[in-house]
Amino acid sequence: MSDTKYLRTLQYEPTEWEDRVKDQNGNVLVEGTPVNEVNLNNIEAGILLAHYDIGVLVAFLAQQTNLNKLEIEKYKKQRLLQGQATITSSASNGYFRDSEPFVQVSLTGFAQINAPNYDVLVTPISGDAGLAGRLEVYDKTQNGFKVRMTGSAQSVTFLWTLINPAV
Repeated sequence: MSDTKYLRTLQYEPTEWEDRVKDQNGNVLVEGTPVNEVNLNNIEAGILLAHYDIGVLVAFLAQQTNLNKLEIEKYKKQRLLQGQATITSSASNGYFRDSEPFVQVSLTGFAQINAPNYDVLVTPISGDAGLAGRLEVYDKTQNGFKVRMTGSAQSVTFLWTLINPAV
């Protein structure tokens, strides 16, 4: 049979080849391994199997490379993130309220693996920053944190910077 489908069904068995050995009179001392259809098809089956193994290995390595890229991107995004948020007070005059106004900041992308052991720096950038009091970061989780305003401003917009030095 010379069909490659047949070769795919063969189990490869390594052949230990022996030379044909004759004495000086021409008598055969060692018969040797014959070069015939069975032995040559065994070689072909081994080559075919090796090509399949290489193909599977290449596919696996391509998949691993992609997973490694995603992992590297995850660490890049966890190391330093920035964004902007606004806290708006519900009190009409800012002085009389039953709770301090806050905003919840959601972290997009990958969850922080080092939660809650990351730092967040907040910097007011607009609004009545003089009346904002302190901007306090609390309730840090893997996918976000909250920032509350202790002052009497009606609204304050701030820049937040998440720093995760342990990643």
